[in-house]
Amino acid sequence: MNNPAEAYLQNLVENANPIRLVIMLYDKAISCIEEAIDAIEKGLETPEDVKVKAENLTRATDILIVLKASLDFEKGKEIAKNLNEIYEVLINEVIDANIKNDAENLKKIKDVLEGLREAWEEAEKNIYSKEEATARANE
Repeated sequence: MNNPAEAYLQNLVENANPIRLVIMLYDKAISCIEEAIDAIEKGLETPEDVKVKAENLTRATDILIVLKASLDFEKGKEIAKNLNEIYEVLINEVIDANIKNDAENLKKIKDVLEGLREAWEEAEKNIYSKEEATARANE
């Protein structure tokens, strides 16, 4: 691994607490949704725009599938059940928005993801010391 950015990212992931890993997945999903929205709003005029939209929405869907698959229903009980339902809806909505090139629906999905991300960040602050959470956020 010669790329310093890759080494940095690998170190960040390897040293993150489990909640920070979830937050990082949300960050990537949100970023992918934003990229897809930008491509759609540009009018999908070039094959590259279409490729950017499709690849980013595929990544966002994959991340939602991973988040859904990682739920622990035994420990999470009602919260895990609710998140499972939310992820299922979001997966279907991303697929539908991809087919319809629906930037407005993607913006709603992004808002939901940002709200969930904030909740996870709050959980991280409550579980881990504020210092640790801040240090990791600033890494």
